[in-house]
Amino acid sequence: IPACEMAYNGNADDAEFRNSKEPQHSMSTKPKQPDVKKRAKPRARRIGRPTEKRGVGKEVLVEKTKELIRELPPEKLSLTAAAKHAGVHLTLFKYYFHDRTRLLVDVAWSLNLDLNERIQAGERNKPQASDRLHVRIDAIIDFYLLNPFYHRLILEILASEDEAASQDMIDVWMAKTLPIYRQIFRDGVANGTLRPVVDELYVYLAILGLCEQFLHGIQLTNRIGGTRTEITSAMVARYKSFLHEFIFHGIGA
Repeated sequence: IPACEMAYNGNADDAEFRNSKEPQHSMSTKPKQPDVKKRAKPRARRIGRPTEKRGVGKEVLVEKTKELIRELPPEKLSLTAAAKHAGVHLTLFKYYFHDRTRLLVDVAWSLNLDLNERIQAGERNKPQASDRLHVRIDAIIDFYLLNPFYHRLILEILASEDEAASQDMIDVWMAKTLPIYRQIFRDGVANGTLRPVVDELYVYLAILGLCEQFLHGIQLTNRIGGTRTEITSAMVARYKSFLHEFIFHGIGA
């Protein structure tokens, strides 16, 4: 009886093996040992790659960097500083982002999504064009107060050598944002709450500028007389109210 067949005699789970024809061996001949393939060496782990599935992911690193650039101007941000703030090794940032520009772009994308969520939450059950503009003014002011270096972040990305990454972000951002504002203005003109404006793009840029400059301008006026006054919620509410009146007396019907 073949040695191999004897070893598997009566094993119903391996019928294909039992039915195969093995060469006959005499009792004095040792059966041929099956070839054992060498187990392939595991692929070397890429430098910086997380070792566990539960390791720190890209989204966490982006959130940590967003925290950092609320205190640190983007032009001073480095991968080393971001890694130190996140409490991880520098190679982890290099693995996910490769360079500083890619990190800045991902942070900007995430911040744009944050702003969009603020606006969408405020626009619920407010279909009127004038109400939607009020919501956007308030949301943008609050966003700039939380992220005072956002404008400098965008300028830093635009000044980078990686034009492909920055251009892609700007193209998508503007392709989605400008049509929304154009539709708001047109809806307002149609229902009589807004008057026709000379240039919808310029109105959009003016709203952005007026919302952003509150933070920077108030830091100057608060230092008159050598004293420094902190920005309060009452001051923010007053500026929002002023801006609503200022803009709507300009473009309101």
